[in-house]
Amino acid sequence: MKGNKLWYFSMVMGWVLLACLMGQAQQAPADMVFVNGKIITADDESFTSNLGTIAQAMHIQNGKILHIGTNDQIRPMASANGKVIDLKGRTVIPGFILTHEHPWDWSPVTPALVKKILTDDIVVSRIMSGSPEENLRNFPAALNEAVSKAKPGQWIYFMFTLGDNYEFSGGGNGGFGRNALDPKVFNVLQRITKDMLDAGAPNNPVLLRDVFTATVANQKAIDEAVKVFPLYHMNPYVTPPQGMVRSASPAASPMRWMFQDVMLKDHYDKLVEVQRLGMEWWAGYGMTAYASNAYAPTNLKVYKELDAAGRMPIRNMWTWNWNPEYLYQDPFFLTDMGTRLNEGSDYLWFGGGVISTGSGCSTADPLPDSDLAKFRAAQAAAQGGPQGGPQGAACNYTPGSARGNLLYEYVKAGGRFINLHTVGDKDIDNMMDLIVKASKDAGMTDDQIRAKRHGFYHTVMWPRPDQAPKLQQYNFMASSDAFEIYQASPAVMDYFGEKVANWVVPNKRLVDAKVYNSFEM
Repeated sequence: MKGNKLWYFSMVMGWVLLACLMGQAQQAPADMVFVNGKIITADDESFTSNLGTIAQAMHIQNGKILHIGTNDQIRPMASANGKVIDLKGRTVIPGFILTHEHPWDWSPVTPALVKKILTDDIVVSRIMSGSPEENLRNFPAALNEAVSKAKPGQWIYFMFTLGDNYEFSGGGNGGFGRNALDPKVFNVLQRITKDMLDAGAPNNPVLLRDVFTATVANQKAIDEAVKVFPLYHMNPYVTPPQGMVRSASPAASPMRWMFQDVMLKDHYDKLVEVQRLGMEWWAGYGMTAYASNAYAPTNLKVYKELDAAGRMPIRNMWTWNWNPEYLYQDPFFLTDMGTRLNEGSDYLWFGGGVISTGSGCSTADPLPDSDLAKFRAAQAAAQGGPQGGPQGAACNYTPGSARGNLLYEYVKAGGRFINLHTVGDKDIDNMMDLIVKASKDAGMTDDQIRAKRHGFYHTVMWPRPDQAPKLQQYNFMASSDAFEIYQASPAVMDYFGEKVANWVVPNKRLVDAKVYNSFEM
């Protein structure tokens, strides 16, 4: 992250501060002193349970903590027109820094935000809650009702909540979840087809989205998407030119730009409000900073304009993820990426980039009696080919492969590899080896490699115990998706057994190995 140690603590969110600061950053006094508190700094960098300095008072100026200490030390620092707040013994903790999170993705599927900003005269939006069976049964009538309210050509938008506690989510970042283990769980968007939407809404563009990543669009919506992104390598709906092969990882999933760049292209002010309020919603839970790929053109436009206007509710380290398989082949672009690290403001700065997700390829073999393995084999046979995922999937970063070569050239040019989604342990081996080789071929020392703080995210099925020492040796960071602890573990246990289930979000292993790690959610 950017800045010195106090930066980590500079946007504190104790419950007592929430009422003072939340939602009114522009109006907060320039100079504030807090006294009579239990202020936990968490400034101890060791791999222990030590919370670091615990102070009575702190001095904040222009939104940054400048001093901590005793009441007698800090109280005199209050300026004549500053504000002194008595904490009356209450505890103040640092804000949460989420090393990998996507408010850009989740704001468009936060029902309260969408209903507040996108009234039916702008977009006819509807929320489908309950089980997949209920959604499937109720959707035709819900679509008919939405069509009856919509004007010709007006967008219709459906959100599927996957349950009040995501209990109907069938698979997380690694594709492991309750699908095939629980008959009540299935992806309803795989059973509502484009043809059904075309027949039910012939005069309106329609987009269906669940609160994770699945989307379905009708032809009217696809036509609008092609107007915005006419190039085949930017839009999975566009047919590649004759003789050209589509990249295996297009610029971004439609769920990351269909709502933002296409549906709201004529309502930019509404998009800004949805995204701004979405970040405020996260701030209400205590998140003060996060890292995320910038997944779409409007992602950068909205955030940069909010930052320039002093309206970013929380800090964001953004990273590159748009068309890397095309752009990373250009040496000028790679040089720009490698030399712009940490460029930006306190609220929005550049932190690196990725190429493609890390594959689910693994050194582990499925159990022969696994119900999930049998289900996936049958599914693969029905689809006429091998099924993606850990069961024999090809790695994305095999040395000598197209993506392996891109990673090598990117790191050799000085790029920081960060914010990567990855699943299986075998690609972790590949990426570590490629990063070390590219760095040393560029003349970097071990200390210079460590200073880059490259990182891999999600820890769905990694690291193995033997991988932890190398992660520590080169200061590779691990960012763990807490959701996968209960999302993926039962399925991984069925598929691979206890040994590999112990590779799912193994944060204690990382702490014991002195590998910097964090939770994402």
